[in-house]
Amino acid sequence: MIEKIEDVTPENLQKELDSIADRLDLESLEDYKRFPQFFQIETVRICNSRCTFCAVNQWDKSVPFMSDYLFDKIAEEMSDYTDWIRFVALQRAGEPLLDKSLFDRIKKLKDIGVKFVTGSTNASLLDEDNARKMLEAGLDELMISIDSVDKAEYEAVRKGLNFDVVSKNIRNFFRIRDEISPDVIIRVRGVAAYDIHAPERRNAMQMWEDFWADIRRPHDRIYIKKLHTWGNEYIQDEQKGNYVQDLTYHPCVVPWGTFHVTTMGLVPLCGQDVDAKHNHGDINKQSIAEVWNGEGFNRIRNLHATGKRNEINNCVRCRLFDPEFSMEKDNDKVGYFAM
Repeated sequence: MIEKIEDVTPENLQKELDSIADRLDLESLEDYKRFPQFFQIETVRICNSRCTFCAVNQWDKSVPFMSDYLFDKIAEEMSDYTDWIRFVALQRAGEPLLDKSLFDRIKKLKDIGVKFVTGSTNASLLDEDNARKMLEAGLDELMISIDSVDKAEYEAVRKGLNFDVVSKNIRNFFRIRDEISPDVIIRVRGVAAYDIHAPERRNAMQMWEDFWADIRRPHDRIYIKKLHTWGNEYIQDEQKGNYVQDLTYHPCVVPWGTFHVTTMGLVPLCGQDVDAKHNHGDINKQSIAEVWNGEGFNRIRNLHATGKRNEINNCVRCRLFDPEFSMEKDNDKVGYFAM
């Protein structure tokens, strides 16, 4: 990491770029040009909750669902690179289970040969029928978002959701997974919408992990992530006191590894650029390869590679994809390329 302007030297920047190549398992960082290895495909951008830490009320919801034409076009282009693609996440903004085509889309990706398809849900709609359909479609991993195992605290944060329904659905999903697809990975992830260093929170992470101990398998992931600011677009009052911190200057892994597509077909900077204010292209009209190697992405990569990331508003002080940002104990399992 480079945290001081005086440490922005060609030698230090090259070390950071070499580290990115290692994280992406590339012999040379220039190999990124072949095609993205990681995808986040947003098939829905509406949600049935209003979480206090989420920028959902600011999203452009004019295109709530991705069209079949656009999804099929993306899948077709991916089909030539399934040996290269490491995972496709059918999640970005919104609640994926609101997409009635989700199960067919998971199956399509598996049918074309995508090795690892992952998704996410707040589990409010993860009833037995949806759980079975998701697993039978071929899903390889599901990230389930639940931020507290205390009913009152959970419902104060996840506005509109019912803790009892969600916790029941989660436990049922573990059971069904064990029954029909035991190799599927379950990630139970919380967002720490509080000061994790407060004395009363000293044992919070251990209590969190212990709550799931009776149902998790060794390959599952149970963890909490730190609160972030949606690329400086949504800073909560409780964050403002901690927000003024040193800038960071090292390049981020995302511009070399991950490709995002919104329901509209726009290609944003990353998951923090929810409405594609840094729009690199339109997959309705362009190919993935064309956009990936296009002027927009190359400009972002150049700024990151030369220590000038802070010229990009969404990147200022962002550490979301730094390994050090993770609060997960087993860093060997951490995927840094999607939210």
